[in-house]
Amino acid sequence: MKLLTFVLIAVFVHGPLSPLLPTAFEATLLYYARYYPAWLLAVVGTLGASLAEAVNYRLVDWAAARPALAGLWQRRSVRWSIAAFLRAPFWTTALVIFSPIPDSAVRILAPLGGYPMPRFLGAIALGRFPRLLLIAGFGVLVPIPTPVLLVASIAILAVGVGGRGRRFHSRARCGAPPSGCS
Repeated sequence: MKLLTFVLIAVFVHGPLSPLLPTAFEATLLYYARYYPAWLLAVVGTLGASLAEAVNYRLVDWAAARPALAGLWQRRSVRWSIAAFLRAPFWTTALVIFSPIPDSAVRILAPLGGYPMPRFLGAIALGRFPRLLLIAGFGVLVPIPTPVLLVASIAILAVGVGGRGRRFHSRARCGAPPSGCS
């Protein structure tokens, strides 16, 4: 039952809400490393995350087809980003997923660039598995108390949400629309 919960958490935190939950899965992985071998957690976590990425891919693809967003994809900066991503989409995806760099860009650029979902998911798995294996292995070697994991995760979430809230309010005071990149 615990492993099924782990899979469901992997799917949830790598889904569309993942930008709001930046470290939720890592903390969960460190917790579960007490009960399961690191390699098993890496395999199961990679499968769960890949399932979520397939859903994300479809959602971005669906959103890109909406007429209300058509103008956004025609911006020069977006076209340049897609072209840059498509120079090496597989390795860009694998390296970004493996690294601590936020992966939202590759999640959006792959469907916008028409990069095939099976290749995208292969790159996701290639980057995600070793990352999860390293984190779970660390969790086996250095067991972190559950209260520390919870407090650290909540603090990171609060900083992230607080930072987004401040940007929203400062943009609203300036008369700029609240959405978009700043």
